[in-house]
Amino acid sequence: MSLITKYEGFRENAYKCPAGVWTIGYGTTFYPDGSKVKEGDKITEAKALELVNWYCDTYIFLPSGDFNDNQKEALFSLIYNIGQRAFNSSKCRRAIEAKDWKTAYENWNWISANGKILNGLVRRRDEEKKLFFAGLYEPE
Repeated sequence: MSLITKYEGFRENAYKCPAGVWTIGYGTTFYPDGSKVKEGDKITEAKALELVNWYCDTYIFLPSGDFNDNQKEALFSLIYNIGQRAFNSSKCRRAIEAKDWKTAYENWNWISANGKILNGLVRRRDEEKKLFFAGLYEPE
């Protein structure tokens, strides 16, 4: 989960993310009991790491396919950031399952929040794509 922690960054105090959602730790928006993060919440880094792992184990379902560790890392980072529902309905997921690497690469493109391109998301998607597509596809 190193890409998740790298790009989400740790925040001890609850804050509103660029999409306007209360968030804490490494991008957590709700707790295992279902309650939402709210203003004034605090968390330790150890607990924040537990929540990332819990979320990935509980809520992230990778597309069908045989993926190496780097590819899994990239997929977990992407899905953690954009949400399982968005990924499931994406052309990117369908292309990955069809092993259409060019289409998957071209549609690994979630780089904005509230209509604004965010440089951090551009860097994150680039790193995810490098990990996932190494040996599979090189853009021209």
